[in-house]
Amino acid sequence: MTLPRAKKFEIGDLVRVEGLPSDLGDFAGIGTPQVFEQALGKAFRVQGFNALGHLELVVVEQHPSAHAYEADTIWIEPKFVSLVARLA
Repeated sequence: MTLPRAKKFEIGDLVRVEGLPSDLGDFAGIGTPQVFEQALGKAFRVQGFNALGHLELVVVEQHPSAHAYEADTIWIEPKFVSLVARLA
């Protein structure tokens, strides 16, 4: 199954988060608004797209030990990001 992709962006592109959705809520108690706010103004690689065309961005990666990996991922609408560079 092929998912629709944002026409302007491709997997691997470097994008900058330029804005945030106004309806961010912390419904699950996992700090969603804070993760989005930390991403504002920073650049990330597009990891993928969902069925709605939102971009998947890994905004926080940590390797607390050799055997552990932690990451915060956001799904953001294309209108809130700008293209910085194409994957070479």
